[in-house]
Amino acid sequence: MAATLSTSRYYGAKSHPIDTVEVVAATEAAGGRWLVARTPDGLYQMLVDDSDETLPDVLGAPEVATALGRAIAEGRPAGGGTLHVVGGDTDGGADGTKEPGELAGEVMPAGLRGRRISGEQSNTSLVFGDGTVDSLMVKYFRKLQPGANPDVELLAGLSRVGCPNIATLRGWVTVDVDGWEFTTAMVQDFARGARDGWELALEYAAEGRSFADEARGLGRAVRRVHSDLASAFDTGATGIDEVRDHLTGRLTELACDVPVIGVYQEAAHAIYHGLDATSTTPVQRVHGDLHLGQVLRTDSGWLLIDFEGEPARPLEERRQPDSPLKDLAGVIRSFDYAAHFHSQSDSTVPGPEYPAAWARDCVNAFLEGYGTENTPLLEAYRLDKALYEVAYEANNRPDWLGIPLAAVKRLTGVS
Repeated sequence: MAATLSTSRYYGAKSHPIDTVEVVAATEAAGGRWLVARTPDGLYQMLVDDSDETLPDVLGAPEVATALGRAIAEGRPAGGGTLHVVGGDTDGGADGTKEPGELAGEVMPAGLRGRRISGEQSNTSLVFGDGTVDSLMVKYFRKLQPGANPDVELLAGLSRVGCPNIATLRGWVTVDVDGWEFTTAMVQDFARGARDGWELALEYAAEGRSFADEARGLGRAVRRVHSDLASAFDTGATGIDEVRDHLTGRLTELACDVPVIGVYQEAAHAIYHGLDATSTTPVQRVHGDLHLGQVLRTDSGWLLIDFEGEPARPLEERRQPDSPLKDLAGVIRSFDYAAHFHSQSDSTVPGPEYPAAWARDCVNAFLEGYGTENTPLLEAYRLDKALYEVAYEANNRPDWLGIPLAAVKRLTGVS
């Protein structure tokens, strides 16, 4: 089982050996053995074929996808967990007279066929349809943490208020393991024919076409999601001094991890400490890890997806209110990546003739669509995001390091 985990795309600590694997929960499901495995990196959800001595993970295999969906439709999801329905009696909204099978039918109709979506890394998603049209998606969370899953929590709130810029959540599954509740899966509408925002932006950039109109529409979509999150969850305010301290703490962590950041540490400190510490800024629930790879372009507009927040951060930290500017900074940095991607990669396509101008047009249109302007606080969040990207690229994709490093130089004025 250790060999299966160490070679799986969803396992998050491939650079460290798996010394031990302990099965903490297990049950038969979909012709295999559903289990939760404890590893040095935490708990992972798997579905293994125990008829094969190598114990391959078959959670996304075609032969089990339909069976997994059928189990949800019958109200008996993998792992023997509880099926919750948005607005149903397991979500506190109905009168409690419906049977589990009836509730399951509200989440997923019977008779749908399933298949896996390719390209995912941290989770596994299956799409279900009638053989002609795909209509639903089930995301299985691979790395499990106890407590409310932010992806489910935020999508449930947004679905209740009718937010048009998400794929509506229908339900989710929780499993009790050793007295702790874990969210193992969620069911939501499938956005048929949607384009990945990152791929779409790269296409425009490669052709030298302006992405400004799309960016403006994305700004409107993010504003609507933020507004609906503020309606669905508590809001508040925090002092700029607290924001400054948080950003400074992150800077110190990053500089310790990646020495090159130390070159810009003093200048970044000056920017953070130049913020007006006597004022406050609104905070609320936000996406937390928003970029072009977390949005989809449909025929009717933009959808935001994957509300889990920064995966490296503890779950409870990701559930805390934060400034909406954090989301804006993430999208703005993503425009910069799209503008410079072709020149930094081994692509034979040159990209826009003037990458900085292409990105600047996107940023201006995005902020216009959102209904705000650039501010010193937003600039501070942009710098924080760029510094995080420097650390990420240094550790994972050194060939891409030049993109965020150039941004840090621009934002700090240090060459």
